[in-house]
Amino acid sequence: MESNQFLGLVKFFRNEDFLDSLRDGCFHCTPPEVYRLDKQEGVSDKFESCAYSYREERGDSPITVKFGDIDISDALGLTIHNRTEKGAWMHCWFSLRLPKDQEALEKLKDDVAKMKEQFGGHFAFIPAQNLKPLVSKLQELSDKPLFCGEVEYTGEKSKWGNLVKALDYSYQREYRFLFGECSTSEKEYYIFNNPDGYSDLILKNTDFKLQSDDGEQVWFDLSA
Repeated sequence: MESNQFLGLVKFFRNEDFLDSLRDGCFHCTPPEVYRLDKQEGVSDKFESCAYSYREERGDSPITVKFGDIDISDALGLTIHNRTEKGAWMHCWFSLRLPKDQEALEKLKDDVAKMKEQFGGHFAFIPAQNLKPLVSKLQELSDKPLFCGEVEYTGEKSKWGNLVKALDYSYQREYRFLFGECSTSEKEYYIFNNPDGYSDLILKNTDFKLQSDDGEQVWFDLSA
């Protein structure tokens, strides 16, 4: 194996029924506005898929919007996107890569522990070799176009979008399946089903370890 080699995708669940539902074929995708309004740690992101957002219903401090000589101080909401960025329905996973050294290994352990604390100890796992056939199946089943990739993290707000997020979320190491284009205020989920399920491609609470050939030394255990 090579340093930083892609090993697979992980999705953590607090509710085991939701994990089983995914493997049974239910692909549940969330619009950005749901994350902007959510208050749960790790889930909430006021600036999901955008450079800036203001929502009165969120209890944000009042703002004044200027258009030339006109001041608007009673805005209910405002969303500013970078360049041609658009919203999309999202299905998010944790990207698992081979640590390059001991420091990276410890960081991986810390990030996984934080993800389990925020999202739950049950997990789905897509081995690297299963990702391509899964993407093909999703493209076949979805009535919306699919784009997917790993999220980048930066402190530069001018780059934030649906595949670029703030550094505060870098521990999530996201890989996103993005479907279609949704409006800024969209709150309805996009859900589609595979009658054959995904149990052949998505594993449940599987035994995954990085260890020595003799098994005597375990450096990383996804189930731990």
